[in-house]
Amino acid sequence: MAQGISKAFIKSSFIYSFIGALPLASSVLLLPFYGNSNLLSTDDFGLLAIYIALSELVRILFIYSADNYLGINFIHNSGSPEQQRKFIGTSALFLLIFGAGMTLLFSLAGDFLFTFIFPGKDVSFYPYGLLSILTGLFTGIFRAYASLMIYRQKPNPYFWSNSIHFLLVVVFSVGGLYMFPMTLDGPIWGRFISAASTFIWAFVYFRRESQFQFSKSILKDLLNYCTPLYIFYILTWVIANIDRYFILGILDQKDVAVFDFAVKITLVVELLQAGLSAAINPKVFQIWKRNGDMPQGSVEINRYFNGFTLINQISMPLLYVAVLFFVPIIVSNKDLYQSFDLLPVLMAGMVSKVWLLYLLTPVYYFKKTRALPVIYAFVALFQVATTLLLIKLMNIEGAAWASFLCKVVQVVLVFLFVRKFYTFSVNPQKFIVYPAIYIVMLLATDLFFMDVNHYLMAAIHLVILAATGIAMFRKEIIPFVRSFLTKTTPVS
Repeated sequence: MAQGISKAFIKSSFIYSFIGALPLASSVLLLPFYGNSNLLSTDDFGLLAIYIALSELVRILFIYSADNYLGINFIHNSGSPEQQRKFIGTSALFLLIFGAGMTLLFSLAGDFLFTFIFPGKDVSFYPYGLLSILTGLFTGIFRAYASLMIYRQKPNPYFWSNSIHFLLVVVFSVGGLYMFPMTLDGPIWGRFISAASTFIWAFVYFRRESQFQFSKSILKDLLNYCTPLYIFYILTWVIANIDRYFILGILDQKDVAVFDFAVKITLVVELLQAGLSAAINPKVFQIWKRNGDMPQGSVEINRYFNGFTLINQISMPLLYVAVLFFVPIIVSNKDLYQSFDLLPVLMAGMVSKVWLLYLLTPVYYFKKTRALPVIYAFVALFQVATTLLLIKLMNIEGAAWASFLCKVVQVVLVFLFVRKFYTFSVNPQKFIVYPAIYIVMLLATDLFFMDVNHYLMAAIHLVILAATGIAMFRKEIIPFVRSFLTKTTPVS
């Protein structure tokens, strides 16, 4: 009998998965304040979404995926402390110099780019665009530090540094909103101050634990390793964020606000999916390792993902009801209630993400990531073309449909790649038909039943999903729950 998962491993895994979700959690937590009509206008809410997306793009562009390099190579150099100091120093210097150079370039060209991309729109580069760029740079360097803490198995500094960052974002953003209502000063400066504070934390660590000097061989290895990932993460940003920019360019900032609010509501589902995925993946990896790293599915693996599917399906209509009930209570900006009409289509896309997370698990474990940039390039091109076309045809609802279609295409392309090296062994009824039933119900709601009471439709969805789920999963519900209540994973 193999040794079970240690208590320390469970504790550290919980810290990494829970704390790693704090950026998403802060976006959800701040919604009642951003949606307060006495603190922020609908137009400013839309512009804030644009600036936040800019910060995320900068974070990706300016750190060149060196955060991934730091973590992986710490493991490779674990036997040589001196070599660790060299590669950490080279990586940190690269982050600082490349980031500073890109910041200078964007600072000089930013005003021209904003005017060129958004002609006639009330969106300016100074000061909020520049502050967003600095926020993205500082956040990127801090994320590199946080990634290194994971691979160094240092859950305590990871916990405290990320918790402090989260608290600073919330405190300064909310405080700023009340000090400077009806402006973007609070949210933008709040994010900047928190990012600058944790950047200092990361810089002090890098300075103390490394040699700040370049190694040509390490730098060359960094560039070779990071370039494919760099392209991949840029494409990921395009898929996730480009729709807001098209909405602003074709429609206006109020439409950006409505769409972004709807997307942020679905982040609650993403938090659930990320948490379940973080809990399941180590168990699935153990199964593959125990079975000789054979790239194939099994009944044991299916139990985890079938349970994932069931929890996801039942949770989403409950979330839908909760949103309809609580948002009018905690969000006073009635313009944002228009986002309710977008939720069925956006949630249909989130249902399909169960399939994507399943498909990506063997990609990461069996190190088949080189094809991802090519796949995501096709997805990004599809996203750009579809979003532009459907926004012009259907206004803001077109962006929601483009998002859904993009997620479906993403699943199909990843599936076509994964089947080349991985042998599937899934129960089609449980893992394909069951989610597809909910997708069809959500799309039918959007197309034919939007005039029907939203509570009634969500209740109908829940009843159908619960009844179907019990019928399909009755043999797996109890074992799945027990597997997460036990302290060790039994091995046959």
